[in-house]
Amino acid sequence: MKKGLSKGVTGLLAASLVLSGVSYTSKAVWAASIFTDVKPGWSEKHITKLAMQGILKGGTGKQAGMFSPANKVTRQEAVIIAIRFMGVENEVKVGDPLVFPSDLVIKDDYKPYIKLAVQKNILNLQEEIALVQKDGGKEWGSSPATREWMAKLLVRAIGKDQAAKDVADKATSFSDDGQIDAGLKGYVSVATTLGLVNGVTATKFDPTASVTREMASTLFSRAQSQVDVAYSGQVSGALTAVEGSKLTLLHSDGVVKSYTLSSSSFVYGFGSEQTTNISALKLYGEVILIGNTDGTVGYVEQTSETPKVKNIEGTLLLVSEAQNKLTVSIDGEPKSVSYNAQALTIKDINGKSLTIADLPVNVPVTLGVDVATESKLLSLTVNKAVTNKSGTGTVEAVNVSGLTLQVKDAAGESESYPIDANVVVKHNSTNLTLDQLVAGDAISYEVKMGSVTSITVTKKVQPPIVGTVNLLDKGTKTIQYRVNGKLEVQELADNVTVKLEGLSNVTLNDLFPGDTVSMTLNDSGKVAIITITSRSVNFLNGAVVFSADLDNDILIVTDSTNKKVPLILTETTRFDLNGTVLTKKDAVKYIIKGKKINVGYTNSNAAYISVVSQYSGTVLENNLSAKTLKLQLDNKNEVVLPYPNYFSAEIYGTSSTSYLDIRVGDKVTALMDYNTQDTVIAVQVEKTVQFELEKVDLSLNKVRAKRSDGVFEEWSLNTTLLSLVDENDNPISLNALNQLNTKLLNVTFKGRTPVKIKAYPVTYGKVTSVNAAANSVELLTNAGATVTRTFAAAPSVVRNSSVVGSLSSIKADDRVEVRVDESGKAIIEIVAGISKTYNNHNSSVLYVNRSSLSESNTYDLHPQVYVHQGTRTVLLSEMKKDDALTLYILRGKVVEIVKN
Repeated sequence: MKKGLSKGVTGLLAASLVLSGVSYTSKAVWAASIFTDVKPGWSEKHITKLAMQGILKGGTGKQAGMFSPANKVTRQEAVIIAIRFMGVENEVKVGDPLVFPSDLVIKDDYKPYIKLAVQKNILNLQEEIALVQKDGGKEWGSSPATREWMAKLLVRAIGKDQAAKDVADKATSFSDDGQIDAGLKGYVSVATTLGLVNGVTATKFDPTASVTREMASTLFSRAQSQVDVAYSGQVSGALTAVEGSKLTLLHSDGVVKSYTLSSSSFVYGFGSEQTTNISALKLYGEVILIGNTDGTVGYVEQTSETPKVKNIEGTLLLVSEAQNKLTVSIDGEPKSVSYNAQALTIKDINGKSLTIADLPVNVPVTLGVDVATESKLLSLTVNKAVTNKSGTGTVEAVNVSGLTLQVKDAAGESESYPIDANVVVKHNSTNLTLDQLVAGDAISYEVKMGSVTSITVTKKVQPPIVGTVNLLDKGTKTIQYRVNGKLEVQELADNVTVKLEGLSNVTLNDLFPGDTVSMTLNDSGKVAIITITSRSVNFLNGAVVFSADLDNDILIVTDSTNKKVPLILTETTRFDLNGTVLTKKDAVKYIIKGKKINVGYTNSNAAYISVVSQYSGTVLENNLSAKTLKLQLDNKNEVVLPYPNYFSAEIYGTSSTSYLDIRVGDKVTALMDYNTQDTVIAVQVEKTVQFELEKVDLSLNKVRAKRSDGVFEEWSLNTTLLSLVDENDNPISLNALNQLNTKLLNVTFKGRTPVKIKAYPVTYGKVTSVNAAANSVELLTNAGATVTRTFAAAPSVVRNSSVVGSLSSIKADDRVEVRVDESGKAIIEIVAGISKTYNNHNSSVLYVNRSSLSESNTYDLHPQVYVHQGTRTVLLSEMKKDDALTLYILRGKVVEIVKN
């Protein structure tokens, strides 16, 4: 039964893929996506694999391109599958005389297969004649194959007939055992024990049920673990490396070979029937690959996760490139290993790809060698970072015990490095210890072999001052405070920020003598931020006014339990109506007995009073039967709001909406009926939409941007209702926006009104290294700067608008754009280059030669398009007709042109 494994992709999949009907002509085989009626699910993997192996085929004529997975499989069709599954179709003799008993009615073109099946002892004519008689004379060949009959065919096809006979007299474990043919119980037992056939439930086998085409595909696919057949176009081996779309295998004969995935490959992990990303496969485990007609791989399946490669730890002593050998000290003994430079994968501990020339000596390494001889090198990992660079930035964090440094560089990107144990730290020529570094210090630093070896502090920051407020003097712009009983004074910055937990828009008016505060100084040594730490604000939402004597600063409200809460108004108590500030005098007419208000208070002092006519928060429930909205408010409290049969739901980008369009998780502002304060009359849904920045008009204070569907919007910033911030939510001016490296704007709408424009930088460049462990990627930008982008959470990596995996999907020299989506999640888009030849150009358009009339020959140029040959910048005017080019295009514009 063993046919031997193929050692390479030995040929195209040219076998006829027949399931219904027989064909003797070779046809090119493609992935199972040709079957338009096969959808993702439990059978897709098995149909795909058997189709690419030449075992199955779809329909012909009107059924061309279809598989009809739910159709029943006839006995004569099942025999053809079994013959191909066994790898013996070449033994079918079409011209031989064929004589069958008249009891067995078989279609003529199936008879050669039936004859071979009898010769191979997977069919017994006497048994099949008896089956016809039992069926009342129905045609044998065209009758559906049953589950118990298929179990017999399958068990015999894998050479387990004797095993079935050995247990023929034993009952199966199924509750319907009595319905299984006595002569087939042994086959059912063996098939289920080997995991080839399952019951329809845990206790029921359903022996006489018909087998469908997708069931048959699954049965024979699972049974391949029991045979060793060299299917055309299929190879197997240990997976030693995955680099982008390239896989490297170590075959059983010691040959190491690389294969390229097609863009539509099917990839399956070990024991899984769901497709996965190639990066999810376990290195050094066994895989099978099945090729397409163009030489690429169309199907990948991991058949074992048990490593076929052994890892050896040692110290690299010598690199002999001329001899393709490395010498490593292992337990004090030198050992030489050979390598194939084209097949060898070399990385440092952070996953950065290296070449033989990059390898330092006398460093710890891990060698991946073949299990059989331990002398063939397949992978090498340098167990430390191989990075040498210098940089400047601001300290974000220092872990003294763990010896790590996190720095934000001049481009605003965060990087983390290990610190060398002998690091030198200096400030103004004075040596410092690591614990004297604080967040905010401006530094320059040196990295050698991946570790920080020297740090020079170019500007020290002062730590926050903690004290107790004594006096706030707005006239002299100073604050007096006590630290350990000692009275001190500090100047205030012009735009000092005051923070108090639970209260927004806090000002200096909210500070009281006795408050404990933490004060942060700016570069000028003045207080820029004051955080009140000794108190916070409590909330009562929907409190009902019991009595109000605002002239005497007394207010009593009742909470949700009808408990009275007395409050004292102070000179700093704020009043508002739907966010619009009110004076105390104006608030009197709204704060009357029976009205609902929201109250924030500290102890018994009212910090703010908001007249309830709207609620803002996140939808927890939209109860369509009770017609209520349950919201979690921005202060984390919850309210349940009734609404009428109809109200307006205002959502950006839509015209006609109602309460049916309100979804759990939506951030909304619910506007209430002012008279009753109990019923929702309108809802404004908060929605963030991404735009591409088109133009900044400083003279008119406007921003123009384009939506992904090509629609342009323009907004004026001559209003306090629309804020403009950077990616960290810091306010910025239009002039600053114009100067930033900003291409994308995430615009937040409240209903259909824009309330916030958040500008995000976009980085495009060539990948120089990927550090999957640190969640970072290093790019060389078009401007020639090296930028490291580090991500707090794993970014989504996309190619051609489809998610292709994690950072490990990116390889050196890939062109990528790093940006965020509408939710602020990091996106890395791999930009594929397209090959063209130069024809002509003007200031905004590149003209190329067509290879066919259907191709476009014009491409819009980005205003800052980078044109180069190697590291040399090239002018488009230097181009000659028919020069070979590689174009990289983003959002419809060429951003980079490489002259080949």
